[in-house]
Amino acid sequence: MVTAALEKELCTIYGINAARLEKLEGYGSVNYLVTDTDEKKYVLKVYTNQPDFNLVKEEIRVLNSLCVDLEFYVPQTIPSKDGNLYPLDKNNNLLRLLHFIDGEFLYDTENSSEILYSFGRRIAQIAVALSKYDSAEVKARKLSWDLQYFYLNFPLAKHIADPSDRKLVNYFFDLFQQVALDELPYLRHGLIHGDLHDLNVLVENNSVSGLIDFGDISYTPLVADLAIALTYVMLNKPDPITPAVEVILGYHSVFPLEKREVALLPHLITTRLCISLSHSAEAKTKSADTEYILISEKPAWQLLRQWISLNPVFIENSFMEAAGFKKNESAEHQENILSKRIKYFGKSLSLSYSEPIYFSSAAFQYMYDGDGNTYLDAYNNIPHVGHSHPNVSVAASKQIRKLNTNTRYYYDSLAEYAEKLLGYFPQRLNKIFFVNSGSAATDLALRMANTYTKSDHHIVLESGYHGHTLAGINVSSYKFEGKGGRGVPGNITRLPLPKLFNGTFNTTSEYVENAKEEIDSLSQKNIAISSFIFEPTSGCGGQVPLPGSYLKNIFALLGKNKSVTICDEVQTGFGRLGNWFWGFEMHNVVPDMVLLGKPMGNGHPVAAVVTTEEIADKFANGMEFFSSFGGSTVSAEIAMAVLQTIEEEKLQEHAKQTGYYFVRLLQELQKHHPCIGDVRGCGLFLGIEFITANNEPATALAKEVKEGLKKRFILTGTDGKYDNVIKIKPPMCFSKENANQFCEVLNEVLKTINY
Repeated sequence: MVTAALEKELCTIYGINAARLEKLEGYGSVNYLVTDTDEKKYVLKVYTNQPDFNLVKEEIRVLNSLCVDLEFYVPQTIPSKDGNLYPLDKNNNLLRLLHFIDGEFLYDTENSSEILYSFGRRIAQIAVALSKYDSAEVKARKLSWDLQYFYLNFPLAKHIADPSDRKLVNYFFDLFQQVALDELPYLRHGLIHGDLHDLNVLVENNSVSGLIDFGDISYTPLVADLAIALTYVMLNKPDPITPAVEVILGYHSVFPLEKREVALLPHLITTRLCISLSHSAEAKTKSADTEYILISEKPAWQLLRQWISLNPVFIENSFMEAAGFKKNESAEHQENILSKRIKYFGKSLSLSYSEPIYFSSAAFQYMYDGDGNTYLDAYNNIPHVGHSHPNVSVAASKQIRKLNTNTRYYYDSLAEYAEKLLGYFPQRLNKIFFVNSGSAATDLALRMANTYTKSDHHIVLESGYHGHTLAGINVSSYKFEGKGGRGVPGNITRLPLPKLFNGTFNTTSEYVENAKEEIDSLSQKNIAISSFIFEPTSGCGGQVPLPGSYLKNIFALLGKNKSVTICDEVQTGFGRLGNWFWGFEMHNVVPDMVLLGKPMGNGHPVAAVVTTEEIADKFANGMEFFSSFGGSTVSAEIAMAVLQTIEEEKLQEHAKQTGYYFVRLLQELQKHHPCIGDVRGCGLFLGIEFITANNEPATALAKEVKEGLKKRFILTGTDGKYDNVIKIKPPMCFSKENANQFCEVLNEVLKTINY
């Protein structure tokens, strides 16, 4: 509508002589700021979509009645000269004229406690006032911004370009579906404003003076209005919970909240954020990235990332206390669970730390205890793509509802996953056997090697760990030479771990020469070597990458004996090392077998042995191989989700870049703390070795550092022959910001220790 025509319509319909017209931002209508010849201001809204007219008329009807019950401003529609609240222009567009209300937007104010408390009261007062009205038209509305219809936004999340950001949105959408969706029907319902962001809230004299733009009026759970308001007052806040508490206090003073409403508030807030971010992403694809649409996008992402680092127990307890409910105390429950553990389990099942931690949930690189504390997880390599990753959760949930069976039948998922996974291996490694754990993979690999070589003598490395089964323990120096172990079994030759820092020898050639002597000795005794089993980087040995050409030389020596080489990638595989997808690639060798486990299913029990066709054929000697759960449909779908997530989120490259950055930070700390003897590893598989002033292993110091980090809410572990190495192997989403946090805290800890 051209300006001249619009001015004429204003005069004809409303009797207003417009001096100036200024187009305003907005959606759902075309909006103008109208200034008449007497400098009086109005807002004109022009609705062009006829299917929306009945909803607009309902909004006008309700608000024009509502305003008499309130002590603050809500939009009141000015009737036309003939008293019509719903006039049409000559093009049959619906016109709506409102008084322009002066005031400062909440967005532009310093959000004082008084303002926030006042805002909470206004939201509650609106809830009370709207409870007197009913509208079949509004009840029938199905708006994607309405939190009860959050699922309408699922398809929009695909427009979020960054997969790391998209996973956050999908995580919170999935969490809402699992935790909150079934509760919504039991909440108090009524008409709500539906869009109480800080550009729809007016402030005057340190109090909220008006609420505008009821275009998203909905019939939905009443607490949704509070959740939406909280979402926006928390943006751009270093401590988002404190302002939220002020609003809740104000709301609860007028319209007391129910406990179940408070419990769902955190989920409603994150879902509102995700809906907003999904709409922004879609708008960008349509080149509709106007300032109005995207004004909250950057702070919304900041808040969502901030939220994932906050313990859900802490958030809920803060909200509960604000509403006058007792916070959830878990001390008694934790003590009960711990006593049951002690009662029902053997002493060999140990707990980490001098004061064990009770965890209630986790997300990505964060773990949440029962007391409201958040721990940065720098230790758990099993949740490879992150704790509770939605890709994995959804894959498991969908498949277990569809089909969960074993490999005696054939089905799409297993064959498709095998094909995709084997694509990551050299061509000669083209057969795969699925099991449930790294230990089971070790057991199977040894059985296959023995069948292939007709021998049962194995070469292993010092401090190696390959599983908890009897066969696994027999090839694990970490076990048979550790506490409770019986020493080196008769069918095992143990080589020293080729560690160049404070190791048995000083050079790679010395380790190779030692291995040659051992292999020659076996040959002279006519002992055939079944296999050499190794980790390309020794985890339990203290995060020790095998040096230079060591493996290449060992492979050459063993090749003469036709022995099987078994590479244990249970800890190092799937891109963790950054530069290499598999650890054996860093050594320029191709083993005969590869063991997979831990990260393969992100915590779901799935593992495998990958080998050559020749070995697989020899293993088919009449004795069937079968694993009841290895390669099940559910396992295959989960494993596929993990692999696809590694690709989608470029986690191998992420590990590479983050690892480089992390190592540089640690090396800088090393300059200031001589107790750090060595920083080693690559990607997100790193070790920090602690030594005394005499260059001896500093076992007690490493333990003290581990406990100090834990007290400051960072999880690590210790390992190595002398248990003097802090091992770092976090979920692969661990970031540079997390590395900064780790090193800052490590520096604090070391400053407090007298070493």
